[in-house]
Amino acid sequence: MLILLFSICFSISAFVIVKYICSYIERKMFSSREKGHRPSFKEQYAKLPPKRQRLVIAMIIFLSAFIILGNMIFAMIASCLYIYADWNIKDKKAKKLASLIDLQVIESLSIIKSSVLAGQSLQNAISVAAEELKEPIKSEFIHISEELALGMDFEKVLCSASDRAKSKEFKFMMDAIMLSKDSGASLSGIFEKIINSATQRISIKNKTNALSAQGKLSGTIVSCIPFLIIFIMYIMQPDMIGVLFTTIAGNILLLIVIIMILTGSFVIRKLTEIDL
Repeated sequence: MLILLFSICFSISAFVIVKYICSYIERKMFSSREKGHRPSFKEQYAKLPPKRQRLVIAMIIFLSAFIILGNMIFAMIASCLYIYADWNIKDKKAKKLASLIDLQVIESLSIIKSSVLAGQSLQNAISVAAEELKEPIKSEFIHISEELALGMDFEKVLCSASDRAKSKEFKFMMDAIMLSKDSGASLSGIFEKIINSATQRISIKNKTNALSAQGKLSGTIVSCIPFLIIFIMYIMQPDMIGVLFTTIAGNILLLIVIIMILTGSFVIRKLTEIDL
């Protein structure tokens, strides 16, 4: 009976927290909205930072799992698994996108360098690069070219591009263009040095990724082994392993095990990452 009351109180608290978050979003992020227009939840959610989006979805998953399963601990496990999976997927996508842009930076520098040597201005060279390059870096150059065409300050445009850069090589390129423009140095010479250094950094990064791939794979395997053992033991001895799913003590132990596994996987992944 006490467990049931505790579960109900916890569920009500979680609902109040979600409601408070939504009201906070409406007050802070939509204080300047047009009169009579009330933004939908989808519009509010799209304006949130990624971490808050993850928190809102985790709360929704928790409440849904608690209502469906009637077990607060299983609902917490579902929320933890979602948070880890969402972080893992988005982290991989961000790194993949950054790697693609890194490879295209060398090509974009070569195009801009050739255009500058041909006598074109830097703004025209950026426009040429926007036309010839492919995604994902093409959209960045198109954005820069459009802002320059509107008459915006050259330095502010490059600073903005550098701030929103998802790739370190792209950020270095924008910073080098700004410095060369301010100092009046030769663009072709600076671009040549950036191309050489970028090529070396990408080569080193590929080697370190290859060397750390074994550690990442080991971390993934180690994280999956406990779940595999529980599954096999459940098939062989369902009465013994079933305690994890049918008793409060077993549920708490299962939650602790999953949190420790996810934490260990996160630590191993961070240890095998080499920031260049």
